[in-house]
Amino acid sequence: MWDSHWEKVFQDREWGRYPAEDLVRFMGRNYYNVPNRKQVKILEVGSGTGANLWYLAKEGFDVTGIEGSKTGVERSIKRLKEDGLSARVMVGDVIKLPFEDDYFDCVVDIECIYANSYGDSKKIIREIRRTLKPGGKLFSKTLMSGTSGDGKGQRLEGEENTYIEFDEGAFRRDGRLTRFTAEKEIGDLYNEFNMVSLDYSVRTEKNREIEIKEWLIICQKKT
Repeated sequence: MWDSHWEKVFQDREWGRYPAEDLVRFMGRNYYNVPNRKQVKILEVGSGTGANLWYLAKEGFDVTGIEGSKTGVERSIKRLKEDGLSARVMVGDVIKLPFEDDYFDCVVDIECIYANSYGDSKKIIREIRRTLKPGGKLFSKTLMSGTSGDGKGQRLEGEENTYIEFDEGAFRRDGRLTRFTAEKEIGDLYNEFNMVSLDYSVRTEKNREIEIKEWLIICQKKT
């Protein structure tokens, strides 16, 4: 479910100008060699201020973005227009996607699903599956258990790895709902997909004081 904290984040901060490196790598390996990129329909859930939409549109794909923040959508449209690029960008809640069944070839989640409770995350992933064509792929980059701050804050009632406040770590005093995914949970969250690959990345900040771990999940809708 859409968390209104993100509207303030996008209003207060000028960030998100360039795409995630992991997304560029995923696209290069899976879609750069297609005969006609305009025929590849890609949806980004939680598209933020449009960095990934800008990249995907610039590479010639048929791109759609859905984002809960009005500010995020406005900035996305403005940047696309400035560079003469085309993409459909709309305000909406990813828990109920306004798209028909079996429509997209690929769905991209760059740190969107993690900002939801476990139950809502399952609903979002189910919606993603519904809108993907048979054989379509989901690329999901999501926070991993063990990231700095995990276990150091106030948990959402009834959930082991979801927090509403942090005492320390990468998300201290942020106020946004944050869920870390344990490896044992992946099979349940993405159970209606075939798992293609499961990798992770680790980076540090503030002279290695903070460690951020992220799952890199590629899965495919069952045919």
